Amino acid sequence: MSGNASHSEKSARLSSDSRANLLNGAATLFNSGKVAEAETAYAKVLKAAPTNVKALIGAALCATTLRRDATTALKLLKQAETVSPNNSHVHQSRAATLNMLGDFPGAVAAARKAIALNQNAAHAYVNLTDSQKIKAGDTLFEQAESALSSKALSDEERTVIHFALGKAYQDTGNWAQAFSNFQAGNALKPSFTGIENYRAVAERQKALFTPKFCKNLMGAAKTIPRPIFVIGMPRSGTTLLERMLAAHPQVSTAGERPEINQISASFFQNSQAARPDLPPAHAIHAAMTKTNLAKLARDYITKILGAADAKSPNIIDKMPTNFWNLGIISAIFADAPILHMRRHPLDTCLSNYLANFRTGLDYSNRLETLGQYYRIYDDLMAYWAEALPTRILQVDYETLVSSPETEARRILDFCDLDWCENCVRPEQTDGVIATASRWQARQKINTGSIEKWRRYENQLAPLVAALGGEAWVHAHEARRFGEMQSD
Repeated sequence: MSGNASHSEKSARLSSDSRANLLNGAATLFNSGKVAEAETAYAKVLKAAPTNVKALIGAALCATTLRRDATTALKLLKQAETVSPNNSHVHQSRAATLNMLGDFPGAVAAARKAIALNQNAAHAYVNLTDSQKIKAGDTLFEQAESALSSKALSDEERTVIHFALGKAYQDTGNWAQAFSNFQAGNALKPSFTGIENYRAVAERQKALFTPKFCKNLMGAAKTIPRPIFVIGMPRSGTTLLERMLAAHPQVSTAGERPEINQISASFFQNSQAARPDLPPAHAIHAAMTKTNLAKLARDYITKILGAADAKSPNIIDKMPTNFWNLGIISAIFADAPILHMRRHPLDTCLSNYLANFRTGLDYSNRLETLGQYYRIYDDLMAYWAEALPTRILQVDYETLVSSPETEARRILDFCDLDWCENCVRPEQTDGVIATASRWQARQKINTGSIEKWRRYENQLAPLVAALGGEAWVHAHEARRFGEMQSD
């Protein structure tokens, strides 16, 4: 008996060590973008220890990130709260999930609870400021400033609090203090050194999908559901457009999906490996048979179906940076509409700078690299507009918010969809919003964000210079609005 008990105790200890390793591994997987693998690891922990709070929180985060499944996430967090009611991480995670659902009062209450339990609960400050407009005198200012004085904070936590404070000062109209905090938050993040890599990618896309080659791109497949691609610079209004379209009864959304980028990268790599005797572009062109491309279409649809918020004949993929992939998208899909969201370059870039993106958009950490990246994007989109003129609809943010019904009718017509009044009332659309525009996208369509850059005009000289100077900005806008008038 005693020998058996000793063996059981040893197994329990090993099991405990194994759970700790799984938790650490799951966190690493999640932070590196391998969310499905992280979810599997958390599930293994919960199978052995159903009340493990770290695993419950981690599994909840995976559910919202992977499938936008806020219902499951809240159930998991409720279990965690029952086990550990005074755990600030639980309340912080509840605030983030409720914010995604649009339950802003609930998110505010959960965020304030987290801060009350732990003044250094950095992400709770963001959940709070992203869920309401902050008024002067709010306790948040004193709490956040006090937290920033703590030596216990990591640079990442300090960054998060600076961005939250920036948003809070912005709400009160204190533009100088707001920008100071946004700048401090960005300064804690590394400078970006990969601009030339982006420039090279853009040139490779142009070389692969020449205007002559694009003329013969008919699209290999028509799928059910049919994808609708919403693309553009991040923070250009893509979430608003997604919400307007998702209000249509024949449209669902899968949010921002990485599959097109993954599928195209794999296809290009495999094509070149299969024909090492050919130059890279020739090898890829040789592999772009109707059969191969149709298979890519089926693989893509299969992968995104599980992420859709409802079953419908049309499904939105709102990955803004699919602007890199318009050539392969046009080759794969015969009838998939591509909607390009455009906005004033200073408003677009400023909005990127003021958003604390988690991963993948490090160029936005500095105004200089932000302007350089915008120029690469803008140049590539001008190229696609000429090479694929019938596949892309240009949608301008300023026009969309100023004349929503007129623009919505034009967009629905391009997508071959009947008119639906709900499309101009996106604030009434249910569902999870997992982007930085969660608050704005829940409001009625308004013009309040037009020319927001003027509030920070004195601080934007490095950005303007990186874009090419004031003359370039004025010429860009003259071209953009000239195109609108000629449409």
